[in-house]
This record gives sequence, structure tokens and C-alpha cells, in this order.
Amino acid sequence: MCFSPQADFTAGAVVAVVGVQTLRRVRVPREVIIGSLPVLLGAHQVVEGFVWLGLRGEVSSAVGNTAREAYIVFAHAVLPAIVPVGFALMEPSRRHARWMWPLAWLGVALGFYMIWQVTAYPIGAREQAHCIDYTTHTPNDYLIGALYVLVTCGPALLSSRRYIRWFGLLSLVGVIAAAIVRVDELTSVWCVYVALVSVLILEHFRRQRASDIRPTIVAAPVRGPSP
Repeated sequence: MCFSPQADFTAGAVVAVVGVQTLRRVRVPREVIIGSLPVLLGAHQVVEGFVWLGLRGEVSSAVGNTAREAYIVFAHAVLPAIVPVGFALMEPSRRHARWMWPLAWLGVALGFYMIWQVTAYPIGAREQAHCIDYTTHTPNDYLIGALYVLVTCGPALLSSRRYIRWFGLLSLVGVIAAAIVRVDELTSVWCVYVALVSVLILEHFRRQRASDIRPTIVAAPVRGPSP
């Protein structure tokens, strides 16, 4: 596996195009968070492209440092706060939503905790084995990591919508595989993977809008025999 600024910029552009197509299919406010997710994930990959350039001295240190901090704040604090809330908001089944909302509130709490952690202490980044190894000073990282996976993947797995469940399942499989293979570069590897998997969100909205516009067959009036 080999990542590079070119790979991140390309992946970000492709996912952003998917995101625009997804946003075009958003119809109600409760769909906005998840409908925006592919665009946000695409932009996130573009930001990492600038982290690469900063590490290689191809942009100013100010640009590289800003990109590094923005990347980590979004990955570690914003995603766990907005993703479970977004899935809970757009869930049409009250029974399923009842299980999602506790995870959503847990995600919001985790997001606030993580925004404090990643802004109160220095964030490091270095190129390692063709990936970026980000370092933070978050204590109890195994517990925090488990909670992070629970709130970002759990609500999607509880969804009544098939493609949202697939998104949750593939995200979970991806984070487990990345943790086994590239644990030091988990943030970088998993984020690009989830960005690509977000095409399933577009498929969900595409099918949802198709089901909203089912053709109505109007029966022709029955006429009696001509006189």
C-alpha cells in the first residue's frame, strides 16, 4: 500500500464528485449531515495532501502545520460527534432510532473530549512506510479508540436501510483490518478507506429518491357500449 500527496488529492477529488452527487439528492434537513459526509471526507483527503506537502517541504511550514491540525481535529473530534447524530436523525424507524440516539449522545460527548485533547496538546505527523503516522497525547487510547469505533460504526449497523448498514459494516471491517496491518498509521489509512466507501451513501440516496418518485398508474375510465 502506498500513499502520497497525489493519491490523496486524487482520492479527495473523486470522493468530492461523489459527494456533490449525493448532496443533489438531499431533500430534507434531517438528511443534511449524512448527505454532506462524502463531500467532507473528500475535502479531508485533500487536506491530508497538504500535510504530505508540508512534511516534504513543498509548502510553507504554516500551511503544513495548519493542514495537519485541521486533519486531526476533523478525524478525531468532528467525525465521532456528527456521524452518529446524522444517522440517528435520518433513521425513519423509531425502533431503530431508539437504539441509535444513546450512541449519538455518546459520540457528541466523545467529540467534545477529543477536541479538547487535540487542541490542548501538540499534534505530530511523520512520513512512515508510505503513510503518515499521526501522534497525539490522548490518554487511555485503547478505550478511546473502542468508543470511537462504537459511535462511528454502531449507528450505521443499527440502521433499517440496507446501504447504510453496508457502509457501517465495511467501515468496521476497514478499521479492524487497518488496526491489524498498520496500527501506527490507523488514522490515515482508515480515513482514506472510509472516504472511498462513502460511495454507498450515494447509492442509499439514489435508491431513496427513486422510491420517492414511483409512477402512479391511473386507471382509464370504463365506458359502456356505444349506442
